[in-house]
Amino acid sequence: MRIPAIALAVTLFGCGAAAAADPAVEIAPEITPDIDQARFGWTGFYVGGSAGYGWLKDVDYAPPPGFPIPLYDEGDDYVFGGHAGYLYQHGNFVVGAEAEAMKLDITYDGFTFITFDNSYALKARAGYAVDRFLLSGHAGAVYAETNFNDLADWGWIAGANIDYALTDNIIVGAQYTHYDFTEFDGTRIDGTVDLVTARVGWKF
Repeated sequence: MRIPAIALAVTLFGCGAAAAADPAVEIAPEITPDIDQARFGWTGFYVGGSAGYGWLKDVDYAPPPGFPIPLYDEGDDYVFGGHAGYLYQHGNFVVGAEAEAMKLDITYDGFTFITFDNSYALKARAGYAVDRFLLSGHAGAVYAETNFNDLADWGWIAGANIDYALTDNIIVGAQYTHYDFTEFDGTRIDGTVDLVTARVGWKF
């Protein structure tokens, strides 16, 4: 009965030694996915359009040129426009610049012959990205035109954006922007404009 047991041991030992000596038997390396390659990148140029609603207010109770009484008035209307810019991403942080033109066409409720027509803004942007989501703020300068005595002037602008990349090229989002003007075009008029818009764009 000892012979079969010895033969079995010799057979098993021989098979193990043969497997160890066979150079063709290798352990496949573990494959780790590259997470960074799967993330969306915000670096690049983009263009787009926007539409939403705007609110205009005179905030200083000052009379406009040619009026004997102070003007405190406000108005609101739909707005639309276009924008173009460039973003650069480093890690999760994103910075960039944007130019935006808006068709305001907001008329005062009480003085219906005074309308804020168009605005043109230059903005710096900075934000934080989590893959395809981007939360950012913006600030810069804005130039606004009116239909009253050719009044036009520069003011400052600030606001915030939230954007989402539907695809590698299509970006959708929402934006809030505040305009502020002091002594508009040399007059005593101080005014503000607040815009809330939905945006869609194409990233190159």
